Amino acid sequence: MSLFNTKYDWKYYTEKSNTGLGYKKGHHWPRGKLLGGTGSTNAHLYIRGNQKDYDTWEEQGNPGWNWRKLIKYFKRSEDNKIDYLFELTGNEFHSKGGPQKIEHFPDVEMMKIVVEEGAYELGEVEHMDRNANEHIGWANVFGMLEDGRRCSPAKSFLVRSANRTNLHVVKHAHVTKISLNDKNEVDGVELSLNDKKFTVKAKKETIVSSGTINTPQLLMLSGIGPKKHLEKMKIPVKKDLAVGKNLQDHFAIPFFVGFHEKREPTTQPNDIVDSVFSYVLHHKGVLSGVGTENLVGFYNTVNNSLPYPDVQIHSMYFRRLQHYFKGYLEAMDFTPEIEKYLEKQHEKHDILCLVVNLVKQEDPGKIELSSTDPFAHPKIFPNYLAGKSEMETAIRGIRRLQEYVKTKAYSAHGPVHLKLDLPNCDLLDFDSDEYWQCYIRHMGTSMYHPVGTSKMGPDSDLDAVVDHELKVRGVQGLRVIDASIMPVIISSTTNAAAVMIGEKGADMIKEEWKKVDTPNSEEVQKEAEEKNEADTEREK
Repeated sequence: MSLFNTKYDWKYYTEKSNTGLGYKKGHHWPRGKLLGGTGSTNAHLYIRGNQKDYDTWEEQGNPGWNWRKLIKYFKRSEDNKIDYLFELTGNEFHSKGGPQKIEHFPDVEMMKIVVEEGAYELGEVEHMDRNANEHIGWANVFGMLEDGRRCSPAKSFLVRSANRTNLHVVKHAHVTKISLNDKNEVDGVELSLNDKKFTVKAKKETIVSSGTINTPQLLMLSGIGPKKHLEKMKIPVKKDLAVGKNLQDHFAIPFFVGFHEKREPTTQPNDIVDSVFSYVLHHKGVLSGVGTENLVGFYNTVNNSLPYPDVQIHSMYFRRLQHYFKGYLEAMDFTPEIEKYLEKQHEKHDILCLVVNLVKQEDPGKIELSSTDPFAHPKIFPNYLAGKSEMETAIRGIRRLQEYVKTKAYSAHGPVHLKLDLPNCDLLDFDSDEYWQCYIRHMGTSMYHPVGTSKMGPDSDLDAVVDHELKVRGVQGLRVIDASIMPVIISSTTNAAAVMIGEKGADMIKEEWKKVDTPNSEEVQKEAEEKNEADTEREK
């Protein structure tokens, strides 16, 4: 969150709607504007999703994209340092030697134990490996880390490839258009660098990996997108595709609990000095971890005996006087009334923020162009809570959080529900479903996992933008390889899945061009004969 609204963030905000009412500007969608993209700015949690997520992709007409076939691509990038995982399941789910380092986050926040024990009191279970076969329960999930330091995709993949002769990275370049000839073949891209325009030609194919917001924007600016929208923007239509549609995200609702009102603070303002010292010298301490954030619960609010969740539960813990809380408030950008209330409560409480995260979106949103200017932000319509079941699931999730707070584990720490000052909601009976509906529309916001705007699907799917080989339909020499191709959002954070998509996409590219570039035996023999004839002629 420390990079939100900095030069490393695209600073996207969604269009105004009937949600996000407790935030100054509505829903903020931070996206990484640096090498590694959002993979360099997020929490670095390594969660893959579950079997049903990927099996659904294949069932929708995308051969080769089921759970079992994708495990090898998760493993390919992995260098897992957690030895006990191999004792549990051997090499079935994890591997060593890949570019992406995987470790446990250092556990320095003891309130994790309270959150865990509260869930266990209610019959929920713990799993040692959230990325294997069990998808309901709690886990201390792994991180993309190396020796206590964040290990972004840029560090994992680009740095180790920096000396390759077939890789050239141009920083600060902004691609403005994909160039298509009259046959709808990609012959290159146009870009802006240091206020100068350049054209880069493509010999074989062009890969777009600009993410769920920037990829559809670039495609539409290039004439690839919904015909009506492109004509409205006066952009010549090259290919009529449902680009920008199928937008899905995880909708997250924070729930605040105060602890330890009558105890002395356990932190002091100058603790940050010790934290920096510990991290710089030893890569240990508070700055090497994510507090309670990597303690994650997966729960089914309808029937928790079912194998798959409908909510994911996160938590953040802020001890009294801990300076990180100020950074959290700045990043969230709540309305002044909410911000002042929480600041006041933090003066006398440690604050636990439990977050209910809806893992599926019933009715997708969309992204549209706001302008033909490639530097203008597109319009984002997330369409949160459009489906009736989403609100019902969110309320059931809030009810579950209330049950946690009533457990003995929590009660030992003097929990107090911090009831926010929401004038519209205060007119309703507190704790009624109507009250929580109002609360959810005010406080619910993005969990920062947008996907789906260049949907992968078969010919029969009118909303499909790319096929199962990630080739853009009706355009030669163009693929999309990023989280925007997901036909359905997965039931977890999306970082690990985005890397997997990159691995599988790279495999498909190599396989295709290997066939084209590798001559068959007859061709080899013919070339050899021609060479021999030429050599004979030269000798004569």
